[in-house]
Amino acid sequence: MILLRILSRDKLEKFVNFSRNKLANYGIIVPSFVLVGDVRVGSFLAELFDAFVNLISNPSSFKGWHGEKQVSKRLKTLDQSSYIHLDDLYIPMKNGQTSQVDHILISSKGIFVIETKNFEGWIMGSENSPTWTRINFKHKNNFPNPVWQNYGHIKAIQEHLGDAAADIPFYSVVVFCKKANLKFKEPFKNADVVSIWNLLRLIETKSGENTLTNFRKEKIKLMLVKLQLKDWRARKEQSRQHVRHIKGNLAEKKLQIANNICPRCGGGLVTRSGKNGSFKGCANYPKCRFIA
Repeated sequence: MILLRILSRDKLEKFVNFSRNKLANYGIIVPSFVLVGDVRVGSFLAELFDAFVNLISNPSSFKGWHGEKQVSKRLKTLDQSSYIHLDDLYIPMKNGQTSQVDHILISSKGIFVIETKNFEGWIMGSENSPTWTRINFKHKNNFPNPVWQNYGHIKAIQEHLGDAAADIPFYSVVVFCKKANLKFKEPFKNADVVSIWNLLRLIETKSGENTLTNFRKEKIKLMLVKLQLKDWRARKEQSRQHVRHIKGNLAEKKLQIANNICPRCGGGLVTRSGKNGSFKGCANYPKCRFIA
């Protein structure tokens, strides 16, 4: 509480308001307190410190969060009378789990569902491959296909909206942040994969009819905005639950593959030969294109 003794009332008020505003820019909402002369000032400072600790305690999570903030800032520059922009939503699903969506943009042309990846280095992959590859100097690692990931997000949103989403076009967008170098050999048919520099151009030039009226846009917003978690503690707990569900799904998926069961459609897996060797693929191809 040394700070309380050093700062005058006016300066302390400015410090607290400045800190709250800065945290709000990062999506952290800290409650407002009565200031000087009230012990809750100390509670605020504890919340402030705790928030920063949580931001830096998980570097990979912080990096992903930082990429999402870069995308969010760009989306906020769009005409607010034409676009409704929502960040960080947890969409409930019928199986009791949630689908975490980075960004949703509601426009007269339809709904953009945006998945953000804050990766560095070369990014390689295709629309139908289960994993993509990232090469950063001598380091090489695989990560789940974000196009498939975003497809799941769109299905969860459509399921949640129900009849309100009838006849609405959905646009799947995967955006990579500044230091990613996209190295794709084939164009994407069911999604757009772009660098952050080209995101706004993609959105503004997307062809399509103006199918959504302002009334329908506002109706959809009201159905989705309540799925945003403004309080950082609630968001952190929801994120932990989401990660636990993902890990459980991965374990179940590995078990299904080991037993030659397609985790996507439930069909059988058969061994096929390709130019890069043998692999397991779904017996229901081409209806199901899952490969392991």
